[in-house]
Order: sequence, then C-alpha cells, then structure tokens
Amino acid sequence: MAEKKKEREYAAPAVDRALDILEFLSDRHKPYGATEIARELKVPLNSVFRILKRLTERDYTNHDPVSGGYQLSTKVFTLGMSLYTRFDLRHRARPHLEWLCRETEETCQLQVPQGERMLVMDSINPESDFYLQVVPGSLVYYHPNAYGKVVLAFMDQEHVKSIIPPIMVGLTSNTIINRDQFMKHLEGIRKTGLGYDNEEYTSGLLCIGAPVFNFESEPVAGLGATCLLSTINEKKKEELEKQVLQCAYHVSKDIGYTGDFFNDKIFT
Repeated sequence: MAEKKKEREYAAPAVDRALDILEFLSDRHKPYGATEIARELKVPLNSVFRILKRLTERDYTNHDPVSGGYQLSTKVFTLGMSLYTRFDLRHRARPHLEWLCRETEETCQLQVPQGERMLVMDSINPESDFYLQVVPGSLVYYHPNAYGKVVLAFMDQEHVKSIIPPIMVGLTSNTIINRDQFMKHLEGIRKTGLGYDNEEYTSGLLCIGAPVFNFESEPVAGLGATCLLSTINEKKKEELEKQVLQCAYHVSKDIGYTGDFFNDKIFT
C-alpha cells in the first residue's frame, strides 16, 4: 500500500509518455507519424503531437517533412555514449580499431545500424599525410557502404527488404541501385565475410569491411579500413582483408560472440 502511494506521489504522466515515445521509436527502423504513435501507445494524439514537437525542438527526434514521420536523432546516441559500460561496443572495439589503424596505416571505422542509415560510431585516423577523415556521428547509406553491406548481409533478408527500397540512390557510376541485384551481391559477402565499397560512395576510395557479431550471433556493426584507391595494389588489398577480418573477430569475441564464422577465414 505504501509503495503504491509512493508511486502516485511521484507520478509524472507527461514524462512517462515522453519516455514511452522514445522507447517506441528506438525499436522502429523508419519514421512514424504522431497518429501512428498515438494509436500504438493508446495515448491522446494531442499529447503525442506536443511531446514530439518538444523532443524535436530539443534535437532528440528528427521530423521528416516528406513522410511527416519522426525518428530518433543522433543526440540520443550522444547522450548514451556518455554512459560507457563494461560491454559497450565502442569502448570494447576501440583498442582493436586502433590496432587495425596502426597495421594498415589507413582510416578505420566502426559503424552501427541506425534505422534506415548506418551511424559512424568511431573513426581513427592514421599518422599519415593523406587520409580520409570521417566524422563520428555521421549518418551514411547502407547500400554503397562496405560497413553497411556486411551488416545487411547477415540480417534477416526480409528485414533487409524493408530497409532497402526497390530503387536506391546512385552516388557514383559504380553504385548498385537495383535492390534485386543488391540482394544477390549480399550473397557473396555471406561467403567471404568481406564487403567492399569500390568507388561506390565516393570516387577514388576503396573501403573493406567485415561484420561484428554479438553473443546471439547477430550482426551489430561493421568495421574496416577506408583507403585511397590509388595507393592499393593486389598484395596490399589481400593484407587488408586479413587484417579487417582479424579485427572483426576480436571485437566480436570481446562482446560475447562464440561462433565459428571467422575460423576458416583467419586461421587458415
């Protein structure tokens, strides 16, 4: 009885509704409108609308003017990044990513799925005169992106189709824009564990990525190296592929992965 009284004394319905909305959006991979959210949460539309407007003003959600829907913004990620835990992905991956950067002398990235985009969670620059600088917090496309490809390749393929439209944005002449062709492309990645951006996002760049799996063998990130294509020969590319796979294996292992996916790729 005393516990129920305490709960009533500290009840804050507006706060509860705001948290319910944030949690609802965190589980969705596309923008949702105020009406849809109100219906799903069984909350008055006027209340949902006012909360979403305020969250957007504070940069916790983004409003898509085309669809009219709302998504969580990268500010939520920034807030969460201040609360590192022992098993935090970025924290656990950092030393391995630093190793990869030293070994390859290339810019090395860690990216994670963020709705319909990949989010650059971390990027480490080499001690070199020329390299590509990638800003953590940036949102990038899946389909022309080596790190996005390796995540999609190991996701449920029906879910992939819900993320990737039938015709995608073409950024260069090398970008695969047809979804059916892209789905076939992912089949090769599942065999090798390696994804490539061969001048598909930006001309003159080659990216080599590999997936990071969690303790449930789910793909939770892509990592690898971003290189100037003019500096890469076949021998260098083969070395990069092995190093990227080794890095992905060690990060996966550090966050609880116990599967054997990498065994025949780095131990043979």
